[in-house]
Amino acid sequence: MNNKIKDMIFEFSQAYGPPGREEGIRNSIRKRVEGLCDEITVDQSGNLIAIKHATEKTSGRLMVSTHMDEVCLLCSKVLDSGFLRVEPVGFDPKLLPSQKVIVHTKDGEQLRGVVGMLAPHLQTEETKSKISDYDDLFVDVSMHDISKFSVGDFITFSSEPFESKPFVFAKTIDNRGCCIASVVALEYLQSMRHSFDFYAVFSSREEIGAFGARTATSMIQPDVSIAMDVTFGNIDIPGHPKVELGKGPVIAKGPVLTKRVSERLLSCGKNNGIDTQLEVTPSRTGTDADQIQLEGYPVGLVSIPLSYMHNTFEKINTDDIKETGRLLALFTSELKQEFLTIQSEEEGA
Repeated sequence: MNNKIKDMIFEFSQAYGPPGREEGIRNSIRKRVEGLCDEITVDQSGNLIAIKHATEKTSGRLMVSTHMDEVCLLCSKVLDSGFLRVEPVGFDPKLLPSQKVIVHTKDGEQLRGVVGMLAPHLQTEETKSKISDYDDLFVDVSMHDISKFSVGDFITFSSEPFESKPFVFAKTIDNRGCCIASVVALEYLQSMRHSFDFYAVFSSREEIGAFGARTATSMIQPDVSIAMDVTFGNIDIPGHPKVELGKGPVIAKGPVLTKRVSERLLSCGKNNGIDTQLEVTPSRTGTDADQIQLEGYPVGLVSIPLSYMHNTFEKINTDDIKETGRLLALFTSELKQEFLTIQSEEEGA
């Protein structure tokens, strides 16, 4: 299983998928879920929805929403001298100097570029100590015909994934690692009975506000839902429990999240020998869960620990992906109609 997960990380990390332009990663995921579900649809927001019907009389709809888009840059100005000015879509300018990038042109070409900045020999003492921002940086595309480029071209990062067991390093593991956990859950469900239809939503536009998740929620109207994303791993945050890579999926608690769903996820892990971790989200979660809650549906949040979020190399433990997928499948298998009745009674109290 872990080798298959590694292979999917390698594949998914290289797939094109900025917010609103997820067609590349959507096609990669579609190929992986074909044969594991009964229906596959793509809605008007670009969400890919894989539906596995209940194996017995349907008691309701469970939705797992996992975003598939990636952080990137957007071309804001084309200079005749062979350079592009850029604006960020979720990316820290400190990480940009010397990065290799791919510019996706309006004609469908993928052209290489390099993020450059003034050589240190030419900088003043003031500029040497300054943290570069987007006014100081540019993408050098002078090796190409500048007429090929346009304002509005999306720019993604070029980095080769690698494995150092039990870890994999790659770009876009946020949130392609969680997409893989949904695929793993579908694989486990092939040998499980479940009375809820399972909707695996691979959502669009999360990095700019989780708009795809809201569209999917409005259409599916789930009885129970789970948002899935990555969270900060191996970081000491005063006053918070430490979340560690290799210690299993992370269950969140907070005002946006439905108490009963969070508690059921924790008990499901405990009863099935799956190590889980706990984190708190005192306000908005910054995930698909926020938009699901705005639509008025019960939601829990499961996260996978990650190091170096929104970097060109992120780090994840493949065991965490596997165990997260197993937790989702077992939660689905154990979910019964009675859960909805208890949850309704508690929330109405």
